[in-house]
Amino acid sequence: MPRVSIEGTNKSFEVKTEEIIYNALSDQGEELPHGCLAGSCGACKVEILQGKENLHLPGVIEQNTIDALRIELNIDQTKEIRLSCRAKVLGDVTIKPIK
Repeated sequence: MPRVSIEGTNKSFEVKTEEIIYNALSDQGEELPHGCLAGSCGACKVEILQGKENLHLPGVIEQNTIDALRIELNIDQTKEIRLSCRAKVLGDVTIKPIK
């Protein structure tokens, strides 16, 4: 099973393939920052530090929100940003919540 690790902590969670990051971690008692949980507000944004190839490509809603966040918050284009409420896991990833 894939693992989702949180940078700067000793926390690592086994998750099911195709599971959404936020849901998988929440089910195991880890609460990530969040808002609408629909992919529109961007409060659940995370940086993917390792394993970006182990996530499904973002859908239209997620990509539109990420694009808007990059402009609004002046996020470096080289950083891999995803929404934990939308990103589906295929393999191991390491994330860093963005405040």
